[in-house]
Formats: sequence, C-alpha cells, structure tokens
Amino acid sequence: MTFKKHTTHHLLAFSALLVTVVASGQSFEVTFDDPSADRWNYGFNATPGYRPVASVFGYTGDLYEFDDRDGQIVIAFDTSDLIPPGAGVDRYLVESVTIELMLADPLAGGYDPTVDDWRTHLASDDPWYLPDADPGRPIELYATGFRNRITDATWTESTEFSPVGPFGEGVRNAFAAQCMPGGDLLDVSNCITDGFTASPLAVGIATGWSPGEELPEGTSLRFTFDGSDPDAAAWLSRSLDAGRLLFSVSSLIEADEEGGDFVDLYMRENPLVQVGVRRAATLQISGEISTGCDAEGDFDHDCIIGGGDLGIFLAFWGTNNPETDLNADGVTNGIDLGILLSLF
Repeated sequence: MTFKKHTTHHLLAFSALLVTVVASGQSFEVTFDDPSADRWNYGFNATPGYRPVASVFGYTGDLYEFDDRDGQIVIAFDTSDLIPPGAGVDRYLVESVTIELMLADPLAGGYDPTVDDWRTHLASDDPWYLPDADPGRPIELYATGFRNRITDATWTESTEFSPVGPFGEGVRNAFAAQCMPGGDLLDVSNCITDGFTASPLAVGIATGWSPGEELPEGTSLRFTFDGSDPDAAAWLSRSLDAGRLLFSVSSLIEADEEGGDFVDLYMRENPLVQVGVRRAATLQISGEISTGCDAEGDFDHDCIIGGGDLGIFLAFWGTNNPETDLNADGVTNGIDLGILLSLF
C-alpha cells in the first residue's frame, strides 16, 4: 500500500460570475492491494466469507421468486488506517477511483463494456422488448445499500443474506444500489421488474479486448470513475468519513435452471490469491480532505460565493446577525447586499 499526503491549494469556480476561493486541504493517494472483506451475496451461499470464487448473474424467469440481479458480490475496503475519517461528510473531494477484479473463469457470451437498456432483458414477444445492440452483458459496479437494520458499519462477511431466507424479491440485507440525490441509495436488484435502466458507478473494462470477444481466465476488469457526479461524490464522502467503502458487483448475464454462463471472480480466500498467482479486488483512490472555507460572504462554507449564500443572507435581512452584517454597522441591509454581490 502507498499513502501520500501533503498540503495543496484547491481552486473552485462557479461559472464566470463567481470569484475563486482558495481552500487548503490534505490530499491522499492510496492503493489497497486486497479488500478487508468480500462476500458472495447470494441466497444459497453456504460458505459466506470463505468462498474462493464468487459469481454474478441475473434471473428474470418466473419459476422462482428471486431478484433480477440474483447473484451479487459485496466488496469492502476499510479506509480509516490510510485516509483519516471523521473530517465531515462534505469534506472528502474524490478525484478518481479504480477497482480491479480478475476473472476466475472465461467470460463466455461476449465482453460488453456498455450499459444495456432494461428492455433488452425482456422476452422477445413483450411489447416493450428492445433488441440488444451488442453481444454480451456488462459487469457493473454499484454502491452497497442496506436494509433490515443492517448498516455499512455493522455488515460483515457472515451477516445473514436476509431475514426470510433465500427466496423473495427486495429482501436481501445488502444490495447493489444506485447513488441518488440527497444521499439516498436506490436498490437496483429488480430494475427489470421495476422498469428502469440502472446507472452504475462504472462498467468493467478489459484493456486490449474488443466488444463481443470471449475473455480468458485471469483477465483483469477495471472499473474507473471520479467524483464529478454529485450523487456518487456525496456517497463517497460519507463513506470515507465513516472509514469504510462498500461496493457491489452485479451483472444481468442470464442464469437458468441448468446453470447458465456465470461470471466468476476471484475472492481473497482463494489459494491462488493467497500465494500471489491471482488477485482479489484492489482499490486505488485519490482526492483531498478539504478544510472548508471561511471567506467573507461564503455563508454556507462550500468554497463558492453564490446563490446559496444569497439565500442565507436574505434570511437575515434586517437583523444584526454579525456574519451577514458585512460592513459591521449593526444591521443586515442593502449596503451589505451590495458588498455580497461584489464578491460574486
């Protein structure tokens, strides 16, 4: 593992109308060579936390009551030893995240590096059916959400799959989740049944391979994203503040009663992984822990002087609030408004 930290300056701007505010922070660039936990998140997994390989697959049949994303994998990285936690849920500014996973068996059915529309999974005689434009199904990376009083802090490799057993839809304690506004996580385990195309954090990319090709065992899949999406950024910041990142790997490669073409991935308990011949999941993450901003007029301390600050200012109009009384004459009024607008 490597860890680098030093003082830097971050320049943030909000269109051409806003001045740039300088905020110093602590940067980080960290590599985790293996996960702190990985678990085949499948209802019939008899060896939770001890399985050498795990598979991801989907099921859209009607013979059994299972989630559309039936076989999932949860991967956890405890980050607090290398990235200081507790700085504040809005202080972690992530620049890049890369997770690599390794295939434990050949990937049959064709390599697919793109998200497929949910309608491509419907029966061909369904009026909503949409033909898939490319072969194969993508392997996708999501955040992990929880229910039934399980949390990201309490989940372990041995946590029960669900309180009602292996059958049922929307009952698993940990689930692949899409990051939503306001910090919410949306369970995407039944996106076909619910009729929407899920948006993963990233899709697995096999460098040097073309779409449609069969990938051999030992191929590395790279999942890369950054903090440019505000919903993903909020989840990342909240997780780093708590000191733990939990990802879910999922694919809708179709399983059937006879088995089907599963996607098998190496887990950290695999003997080949333990002797260094193969690899379990790895994580590279870089970014900055911001110290926050205290510039004049930045009332919401987001390092940008803009509409949010104006709203706070107007809420204190006519009062003697010392923060919004920018000329210190004992009242928040038009003179202070002029000063604030000059800082935009």
